[in-house]
Amino acid sequence: MFLKTVLAGVAVAIVAGGSAIAAECTLPADAQAGKTISNQCKSCHVFEADKPSRPTAPNIHDVYGSKAGQRSDFPKYSEGMQGAAAKGLVWTDENLMEYVNDPKAFLIKVNGKEVKHAMFFALKDEQKRKEIVAFLKAIKGKPECN
Repeated sequence: MFLKTVLAGVAVAIVAGGSAIAAECTLPADAQAGKTISNQCKSCHVFEADKPSRPTAPNIHDVYGSKAGQRSDFPKYSEGMQGAAAKGLVWTDENLMEYVNDPKAFLIKVNGKEVKHAMFFALKDEQKRKEIVAFLKAIKGKPECN
């Protein structure tokens, strides 16, 4: 009986250890570079799947491929983002690249008029924007990738 108990304990330990290993987040090189660049965004945004949005900006862990302005725990979307949401904007590679390059110009284009907006950070370096998008795409739906 003692041997069965010990073996059962070892089996549980192996399974639990395997689950911890499987839950690790491995990112491609461009996404890893994007993760580093995303540190500039963390003063306002959250990139952790299990965390609520901040008062300053929504949690964008799962933003890639989603409709704009949809985080229910972030009630302060700007006029520009609300307009983009009403028009059904989806955060694709192209839209994220354009938005992060110049949020004001992007929201004017999407809304067809001058609108109030809240994001004033702009990332002009195209390679860095590609890496940020790669990071957002890589962590989508992966809570272990924070």
